Amino acid sequence: MIRYRLFIVLLTLGVAAQSTQGALRCGSSLVSEGDWPIEVEERCGTPDYVAEYPTATIPGLGVVQTEEHWYYNRGPHRFIQRLVFRNGKLAGVESLGYGFHPPQDGQCNPRTLRQTTNEYELIARCGSPVSKNVEWRFPPQRQYSNHWQTAQPVLVQEWLYDFSSNQFRQVVTLRNGKVTRVESR
Repeated sequence: MIRYRLFIVLLTLGVAAQSTQGALRCGSSLVSEGDWPIEVEERCGTPDYVAEYPTATIPGLGVVQTEEHWYYNRGPHRFIQRLVFRNGKLAGVESLGYGFHPPQDGQCNPRTLRQTTNEYELIARCGSPVSKNVEWRFPPQRQYSNHWQTAQPVLVQEWLYDFSSNQFRQVVTLRNGKVTRVESR
């Protein structure tokens, strides 16, 4: 009987999780894919950090399409949420791990860089880098069982941090807003 109840509870949680995938609860409101940025801001408040990236350019015209990443940090007991907007509509919601209280001292060092997990956390803990390289890359195409995989471009960024004359500069590599590597230069 206990196993049956446990099974029912797990099944209910699984169905609930699937139905809210791509959605975010803000108080008593729910935002979901397809919502406009103004609707999200009305329901969830101003984001803690917004990053905007060009996704398409036309020679002679310049940037014709952008992607925005909105970050909400609700503290150390809740997950950081990243909302991705494409073409002016909410395209996805992603949980990035537990939030944090932004540091008051503003002290950043190479160890702090290695403990960060995403672009918002880098900005909140260490401030803006001295230099950035941002580009979209296509992963190598692979063939799976007689059909080609659709290649989704990946936003790859390299952020350079310079601490002091007695420390090496640090290069932080991010892929789609997540820290994937920190190396000394």
